[in-house]
This record gives sequence, structure tokens and C-alpha cells, in this order.
Amino acid sequence: MNLKALGEEIGLEEDEYIELVELFLETGAADYEQLKSAFDANDAPQVARSAHTLSGAAGNLRIMNIHEAAKRIERAAGENRLASVSPDVDALKARFAEIARCVQA
Repeated sequence: MNLKALGEEIGLEEDEYIELVELFLETGAADYEQLKSAFDANDAPQVARSAHTLSGAAGNLRIMNIHEAAKRIERAAGENRLASVSPDVDALKARFAEIARCVQA
């Protein structure tokens, strides 16, 4: 993950971009936990809302692997097909960890 290039895409210096990504990691972790709890409870409307929030924030920061997974989850939840996105739900946590490692490097 090239933090400098991603920051430049949205008109930010690398340190400014990293600051936003760190904030995303904090708030995104809470959003992910809410999504995961709703997923485990088979609460499709809440899954869709949480996925929408994650997708939007990740898309704004050009973190496309989270954005795309969250969009798939949101669409599936809207169609009440939660079982079809179980791998995406599980993968989100790993993707957050990958981003955290990049920021700390």
C-alpha cells in the first residue's frame, strides 16, 4: 500500500493522509465490530448500514480493498443474502490489520 501515492490522489501530503487513515482505522474498527455483530445476528438492515459507512469512508481514502468488500456486503445485505458474503466479512478484519501495519511501517 503506497500511502504517499494514495494521499496524492486525494490532494494530501503523506503525513496528512496517514493521519486520516489512522482515524479511519479507529472508527472503522468500531464500524466493523458493529457490522460483525449484526452479521452474526443475521440483522441484514444493520449489516447494510455498517457496510455502507465502511464503504464510503474507505472509498474516500482510496482504500479500495475495503471499499469493494464493504460494497459487496452492503448489496448482499440489501438483498437479504448475508451467507453469500461471509468470506468478505471475515476478510475485512485482516484488511484492517494490513493497513495498520502499513501505517506503522
